[in-house]
Amino acid sequence: MRYDKQIIFERIGQKGQDLLNKAHVCVIGLGALGSYTSNFLARAGVSKLTLIDRDVLEDSNLQRQNLYTENDLGKLKTEALTEKLLQINSKIQIKSYFVDLTHKNISLLKADLILDCTDNMETRFLINDFALKSNIPWIYSAVLGSEGMVMNIIPKKTPCFRCVFQ
Repeated sequence: MRYDKQIIFERIGQKGQDLLNKAHVCVIGLGALGSYTSNFLARAGVSKLTLIDRDVLEDSNLQRQNLYTENDLGKLKTEALTEKLLQINSKIQIKSYFVDLTHKNISLLKADLILDCTDNMETRFLINDFALKSNIPWIYSAVLGSEGMVMNIIPKKTPCFRCVFQ
């Protein structure tokens, strides 16, 4: 079976794998962090992904965004990543959106978990407000140079993004 190694790992087990198989995760920002994360989610057996990004692949992306190749240059990141992930896991359901996230389309984030892999503070505040209002946990992540940060935000249980970064 495809996920045997995860199932025998006691921290995941059958129960954890069943949760992954039912999960819907929304990934916003498909650069280095977002493409790596999406890759791992597809391989782990997450059943449904929503991918959101507003960029086109450029030559300068290739040294750090390892799922993309020279053949992808000029493609939408959403399009290129969807193709790659379906080659990795053909059973996964993927909806991808080439959009700039705004108040008008914020409902695209509806999922079990939101992963913020953006590089934009305005978008992060938008994600925070939607996630709190919709009671959806989300993970803020950022990389700058060789430094990285991650913050789990669980509505009604942890401080929100606005609470920490004003």
